[in-house]
Amino acid sequence: MWNTNSNGIAVEESTIVKCNGSETDVTGVTGLALIEKLKKIARDNQIGKFDIFDSIGRSLSMSDVESGNYSQPLSIVRYNVAA
Repeated sequence: MWNTNSNGIAVEESTIVKCNGSETDVTGVTGLALIEKLKKIARDNQIGKFDIFDSIGRSLSMSDVESGNYSQPLSIVRYNVAA
């Protein structure tokens, strides 16, 4: 996602992933690379199975993330098998 500041210079909007109370900056990572980064963040937080939500609470599929069909920030939430 791109914004233009008042000087007319394109500036990239930062992309943040929230997981277990921490935030990871994944700016510039898109498509399959973003999916792999999400999986790594989940593994680093000892999360085997997870759901991904965007800022408006939509549950996202991996294809949504790959195509950039989300609003920022993204949140990784441990999948609740008991529900």
